[in-house]
Amino acid sequence: MCGIAGLVTTGSTDGARAAVTAMCRRIDHRGPDGSGIAADGGVAIGMTRLAIVDIEHGKQPMFSDDGRVALVFNGEIYNAPAIRKRLQADGVRFHTRSDTEVILRLYERAPDTVEGELVGMWAFAIHDRRRAKLVLSRDRFGIKPLFVASAGGALGFASELRCFDRALPELAPCFTLNHAAAHAMLAWSYVPEDACIFTGVKRLAPASRMELDLKSGASRTRKYWTPTASSEGALVRSLTEACEVVEPLLRHAVREHLESDVPIATFLSGGIDSSLVSLYAAEASSRPIKAYTIGFREPRFDESVYARRTAERIGIPIEVTILDEALARHELADAMLAYDEPFGDSSGLATYLLSNRVARDYKVALAGDGGDEVFAGYKKHQILWARRALGAVPGASAAISRALRMVPARTDRSSGWTDMLRVLRKTSRGLAGSNAEAYVALTQFGTLAQTAPLVAHPGGADAFEQTAIGRYEEASGTDLQRTLSCDLGGPLPNDMLTKVDRATMANSLEARVPFLDHRVVELGLGLPARFTLGTRGKRVLRALHERTFGEALARRPKQGFGVPVERWLATSLDLACERIFDRRRLRRFDLLSDAELSDGGYRRWVARDPMLLWNAFALAIWCEASLGDGPSSVRELLETREPGTRHTHVTSEMQPARSAS
Repeated sequence: MCGIAGLVTTGSTDGARAAVTAMCRRIDHRGPDGSGIAADGGVAIGMTRLAIVDIEHGKQPMFSDDGRVALVFNGEIYNAPAIRKRLQADGVRFHTRSDTEVILRLYERAPDTVEGELVGMWAFAIHDRRRAKLVLSRDRFGIKPLFVASAGGALGFASELRCFDRALPELAPCFTLNHAAAHAMLAWSYVPEDACIFTGVKRLAPASRMELDLKSGASRTRKYWTPTASSEGALVRSLTEACEVVEPLLRHAVREHLESDVPIATFLSGGIDSSLVSLYAAEASSRPIKAYTIGFREPRFDESVYARRTAERIGIPIEVTILDEALARHELADAMLAYDEPFGDSSGLATYLLSNRVARDYKVALAGDGGDEVFAGYKKHQILWARRALGAVPGASAAISRALRMVPARTDRSSGWTDMLRVLRKTSRGLAGSNAEAYVALTQFGTLAQTAPLVAHPGGADAFEQTAIGRYEEASGTDLQRTLSCDLGGPLPNDMLTKVDRATMANSLEARVPFLDHRVVELGLGLPARFTLGTRGKRVLRALHERTFGEALARRPKQGFGVPVERWLATSLDLACERIFDRRRLRRFDLLSDAELSDGGYRRWVARDPMLLWNAFALAIWCEASLGDGPSSVRELLETREPGTRHTHVTSEMQPARSAS
């Protein structure tokens, strides 16, 4: 696991080397165990390494035997041992056990088809002097990030936005602020699609390869994989049969994800997905497995009791870190700064704190992310199912949608009542318009019209909606399969996987997500909806879970990994809001509306749409960190203690291992 960066420049090779060296220093948290640069002919590629596999010999950049092909790689290839064994049988000589060399040898044999061989997560860059090409590739689901900036004859790439030197003359034109992206971020809580907060920077899309011809300067990007429903899944005829095909494949994925020269922990929320991953890991691992989770003082958000029960049933120890308001204030600046781009998913705070705790003991942790996107586990999937059922009655969906729009516009989760109001309002959006329009609406926290007053320059963000609608319409299969495919290509990489990657790597921790083995995904997409969506979502996973953990745990309502930021905005974070939404500061950056947010105006949003205000809060913090006076200023602005008080430290509770009964 690493961070990677690189530059193609019309300037000198020495200049490119110096620039990439500086880029890599900005992401040394992603790889504190080593670094390296390769530079030739105005092209420099570099990396910082978190050593997990073949710790002694897996150094990068890695070169072909003749030195004319150089590779930097961020990620893990879980089937690397099997590929290495096959290539060795064909006479290929290996110098290391690292998965990096597996990619290199595959590229030497068949440079255009490397990705089809790989099972895992990756962002890699290859400088091929033989063919005068720079090759950039990102894994099928975008588990690992890769940003690309290009202007004129220059191109830069990096694992994080913070790498880019905006003063570099060749790339300076890339860093004009994207006002449409800022508006979209408030609606989605992240910048959607492959866009970025800067107009000249893009994310390389998941399952994509970009090739730059170093002689002509021409580039092309192509998709090497699209989600495809497996025929095996389509043939399943009973829930028992669904369990029989899903479980062995998921167990195999977890077993491959245990490939490591260092011990592995698990994130265990107590939900279905992380429970199954922890169970299968504990049964397959040759080393003891330890679980970690976050608990809350607020019972509506706390799942730690379920995590404890789950760990006890598996027979593994679990450590619970309690996230209360004092700890949130203490860690908020570091957590927000970790994301390095406008990012408003409030559960990112809990994910950061959990990662920080695990990283004190481990370098690798397994997570349950991806299960909801593959096996239909979100409320939006239930709403779209209801939409289809209502479609049999002419005008029913539209009539119910109109009625639900009369529900009071509360988006917070402060009580069961307000949470129900929020879901009803969301349902109203999911029952209106075309199937594609309903899907896009259900991915948003608020509409573009709702969020328009918050931005200084509204407009243009509807292009993001049109792109998402187009993706839905181009997807194949049933309504559910199209929905899941769009989840895999949009909200999953831009929200869920961004959250996990930045939170873990900010703490030099590698997160692995077995549900996103592409063979598991293709099987899940192929299953008939009655075995995934069912009436509550993830039916086949619930059935597998119930076999070990019992009916009470398997059928409890989904909670997610929510953080009570709505209440915090109204209490302990009020002073931070006052500072961060200062009129002069907002006018300096010109992304958020000072007329709407300054001089206490933000308090109207605390009462009305606190989650949308949280998105604005996150955007304002990014502005100060990246465009303003930097991280130290953010820490000062978010300091909410009274003078002379002391910070509260992390409190943890440890549950000893017990034998499964």
